[in-house]
Amino acid sequence: MNYFLFKLQFDTAVHFGGSDSALSLYTSEETLRADTLFSALCHETLVQQGEAALERLCESVRQGKLLFSDTMPWYDKTFYLPKPIAASESTEEVETTLRKKVKKMAWIPVLAFDRYAKSLHAGHFTPDDQPESFGTHYEQTKATIPAQGDTKPYQVGLFRFAPNCGLYFICGVSESGQDKKLHALLEGLGVTGIGGRVSTGYGKFHVVQKLCLNTPSDAQTKWLRRALSANRAPYLLLTTSLPQADELDSALKDASFQLVRRSGFMASDCVETPLKKKTQYALAAGSVLRHSYQGALYDVSLTDAHPAYRYSKPILMGVTL
Repeated sequence: MNYFLFKLQFDTAVHFGGSDSALSLYTSEETLRADTLFSALCHETLVQQGEAALERLCESVRQGKLLFSDTMPWYDKTFYLPKPIAASESTEEVETTLRKKVKKMAWIPVLAFDRYAKSLHAGHFTPDDQPESFGTHYEQTKATIPAQGDTKPYQVGLFRFAPNCGLYFICGVSESGQDKKLHALLEGLGVTGIGGRVSTGYGKFHVVQKLCLNTPSDAQTKWLRRALSANRAPYLLLTTSLPQADELDSALKDASFQLVRRSGFMASDCVETPLKKKTQYALAAGSVLRHSYQGALYDVSLTDAHPAYRYSKPILMGVTL
């Protein structure tokens, strides 16, 4: 499989609502999970190329020929990975401020990952200079103007990336030219926007870099390629995803993981109002597994109008922990 890295820079603020919160309108996450990214790509495929192309895209995913990670942050030239969900066994005394700083970290720079992994067993981890935040959270007041009655104000949670920060994701492709097709979809999607509230101008982005990890060009891409090619445990999960029923026991055996709720609504020309999709609980990116799994493209529609797919196939990295 060939792996590509797409680096995105956002031109506007974003609203990434979390489906695990009843307050998703009023807050915004800083990253997008793979299922949200894939849903947006499906919609863009339908708009650009029609239903036949959409079915081909879904079939590539079903067969494991097209895989996606969650989006992850970058700062300047540094790419970050989710901090592994693994307990520290080190007995070294660590200064309180440093211990709290490391505990608070959600992301580890690629080239600091091995150093962090060693600190889980002995010594301690001292982070390199990096931003305390990849951007700024804030709220904006909007208003609903009904046909009758008073105008009703409400708050929308937004996040604006710092100028030298953004998101990237990794995709695995087995079909020739699939990376170019994906690049074209991303260019169209960037104009439309991704996430919530795109009709009001949020979530617009452009692709600033596309890297083929099979031909690494620096220390970071070499590390990523080596880890993606390492078919051995332990595995670092890069994709929020759910194993199939017959894979679940094996996938969870000796694993360190967190669960995240995935729900949401489907909008369709076949129904008058958005309909709720099935709720699932998936393994969060950053989970550490001893056994790999295939996952699936799940139909989570609660109507017979047409299927609604939720992407749930993993990208796993073989790491040393």
